[in-house]
Amino acid sequence: MREQLAVTPVPAVVVGGSLNALGVARSLARGRVPVVVLDTTRHCPAAWSRYCSFRRVPSLEGEPLIDVLVRLASDLACRPVLILTHDGSVQAVSAFRQRLEPHYRIDLPPAAMVEALADKTRFHELAQEKGFAVPRSRTVRSVVDLDGIGELTPPLILKPADKTRVLAGLVERIVSADSILQARAAAVQMLGRVPALIVQEWVEGPDTEIFFALFSCDGDGKVMGIFPGRKLVCSPPAFGSTAVCIAAPEAAGELRYETQRFVELIGYKGLGSLEFKRDTRSGRLLIIEPTVGRSDWQEEIATLCGVNLPLMAYRAALGTSVPDDEVALAPGAWRSERQFRVARSLLPHGTRVVDGYFRWSDPVPALYYYAFERFALRVWHRAVRLTRRASRHIAEAH
Repeated sequence: MREQLAVTPVPAVVVGGSLNALGVARSLARGRVPVVVLDTTRHCPAAWSRYCSFRRVPSLEGEPLIDVLVRLASDLACRPVLILTHDGSVQAVSAFRQRLEPHYRIDLPPAAMVEALADKTRFHELAQEKGFAVPRSRTVRSVVDLDGIGELTPPLILKPADKTRVLAGLVERIVSADSILQARAAAVQMLGRVPALIVQEWVEGPDTEIFFALFSCDGDGKVMGIFPGRKLVCSPPAFGSTAVCIAAPEAAGELRYETQRFVELIGYKGLGSLEFKRDTRSGRLLIIEPTVGRSDWQEEIATLCGVNLPLMAYRAALGTSVPDDEVALAPGAWRSERQFRVARSLLPHGTRVVDGYFRWSDPVPALYYYAFERFALRVWHRAVRLTRRASRHIAEAH
């Protein structure tokens, strides 16, 4: 990747302080970009990184976030680059982009496309219209649509159309069903909490057959870079987030082709990604879902392997980026936590497994997470539960 020699003082404002945001801040630091991270609490890993400053905000969603962003731009006395790491933030920024654009450099798809890609049912319809390979599915918006489930072949999975309902804890992210009867019952139950859901045929294959393409486009929709990746471990298995992943040079041609076609047909701008799974029965690579308007959970794997997508997005927003040459991907692996292990036989020779939290050059986020969140906080919660239980027993005894 071509490195920019001149250092620009324009900061990047990263909304969200999760592990995702920590990877973004560390990626931007490679280009000496000043980074401001926003979150509702300092109890988040990115807040403790030496590569950014932290600002507490009342919300990462809705108009309260927009109000804070406008004030922050005034405080910074410049027009920063805005990078999002949270779905609720994407929806808010997309809805209020006319208010924000005088204050921030923002690259997002058109508002209507953000809404379509963020909705699983609408994305499925769009994918079929554009000719992308996706799992056989049926949309359920009312009990009238339940009969359509019978046209699918079990096992099946059910997902709410709107991911923000999942993030709000209102509904499960994925429900599996081994029969049509189970799927119908699960759909009825889910409809009580969400206005729409999608029912899909399960794509046969292990977690190691899940691939992804992380990408960055400039404001004109030109692809700046694409990183082809592969999941090795998901947590929980089959349905969960990425726990361990690597580069996927063996599938790079397919992933880059489908991603480039997606970007061109959709008119995409900014950071995004596509998740795929190869069906072991047919050998076809199917698109599972997109990530729109933000960096992905495992975004830093691209940087570790030589494709710094957040830095590309930053430079594209400033008008100083050029499309990245396809480089030989470095043999790196990223894991979300140290507890996750993967067989060495699954890793290319010379692969270095990098912990998402810990770096010798930036150790405090790992100290915070492993010592506080994973240990001290859990001990505290357990002590509180035990104290409350003891208090109830004493009260009952009296």
